[in-house]
Amino acid sequence: MRLRRLEALSKLQESKEMLTRAFQELKEGIRKGDPLKSRDSCEKGWLAVVTAVDALFIKHGYDEAKTHVDRRRKLRELSERLVEVSKAGLYDRVEARRSVLHNDGFYSRMLTPEETGEELKEVKRLVEDVESLI
Repeated sequence: MRLRRLEALSKLQESKEMLTRAFQELKEGIRKGDPLKSRDSCEKGWLAVVTAVDALFIKHGYDEAKTHVDRRRKLRELSERLVEVSKAGLYDRVEARRSVLHNDGFYSRMLTPEETGEELKEVKRLVEDVESLI
C-alpha cells in the first residue's frame, strides 16, 4: 500500500507540474497575443486533471484510465466506494473540465483567455482536493 501511495504522489506531482505549465502558457499567450499558446494551455490543464485523477486511481488500487469512458466508470465506482470522493464531486468536476477545457478550449477554440484562466483555477482546486484524498 505504501508503494501505491508513493506512485500516486509521483503522478500527482506530474499533474502539478503540468498545471504550472498551463498557467505559464496562458500568461505567455496573453502577453504575446498568441491564441495558440492559450489553446495549448487548455490541453495542459486537461492533462493536469487526467493525471491527478490517475493518481487517485493508483492510490486506490486501480490502473490509470485508458479512455474518457474508462475514467468516468472508475470515478463512479470510486465515488460509490469512498464517501469522501463522492462528497468532493470529482465525477462532475472532471467532466466539466473535459467539456470546457478539452472540447471547448482546445478543440473548438472557443474560450477567451479570461475563461481559460478561470478554468485553470478550477483545475488547481481539483488537484488540491485530489491531493487531500491521497
